[in-house]
Amino acid sequence: MSIQEFLNKYSDLSKTNAVVYMEDADGNIFHSIDEAHKKGKHPFVTKNLKDSAIADLNSLGLSSKGEASKLMGILQFIYGVDAKTEKPATRGRRTYSAEEKAGILAEWKKAEAEGKTKADFSKDTGVTYQTLFKWIKES
Repeated sequence: MSIQEFLNKYSDLSKTNAVVYMEDADGNIFHSIDEAHKKGKHPFVTKNLKDSAIADLNSLGLSSKGEASKLMGILQFIYGVDAKTEKPATRGRRTYSAEEKAGILAEWKKAEAEGKTKADFSKDTGVTYQTLFKWIKES
């Protein structure tokens, strides 16, 4: 299983309370005992989606909560996203080197020539509107 297959299979897991399901002899999944007995073939096995997800994570090489926590921290750092909200995480005050500032201003000049607004450029680069405005004024 690939990471993408894992994401596709379990993407709705956190949105439901129904993590226990029944699986019949043919591998069909039922979310209630009644449904399983009406439509499925015996024998039935009760399974837990969380347990299945953990087994699939193990097959991907992630074998403990500690490793999962480290991976989440790394992904949050790399992408700047809070896993709970899927919004950019706030990182507090950000400082820029002179080279970074010059590069961003050069990008802004190109974007401005293409008709991009300061607000849109700020959102795209992650530089606050106020900081960008100050840099443009200073340059």
